[in-house]
Amino acid sequence: MQIQISTSAKAYIEKKLAFYAKKGRMPRIVVAERSCSGAVFRLHFEPAREGDISLIAGGIDILASQELLDDFGGFELDLEQFFFASRLKIVPLRQSYSCNCTEKCVKSQNYVLNR
Repeated sequence: MQIQISTSAKAYIEKKLAFYAKKGRMPRIVVAERSCSGAVFRLHFEPAREGDISLIAGGIDILASQELLDDFGGFELDLEQFFFASRLKIVPLRQSYSCNCTEKCVKSQNYVLNR
């Protein structure tokens, strides 16, 4: 199974779908950031694109690209408490710790040396 969803995450997404589905938008998992700490994901509501893969979790269609599935193997969605609000937690089945560290580290090192 490429995607798993908790009952609380399902309810959270269904509330958002009630609004976005009227505008022809579907939930899509996207990479928000890649770093040495691992990739971070978000759920955006967008129109379907050519080549999208539809993952069905709890009766909800969630879109993803084939590249994303190849890199991370799938996802687990859950709800977590973040201070006083709930937010969707998206965890890949296979994490990737790749990033462009060489460029980041060189910029950071130059900053320290030039101070």
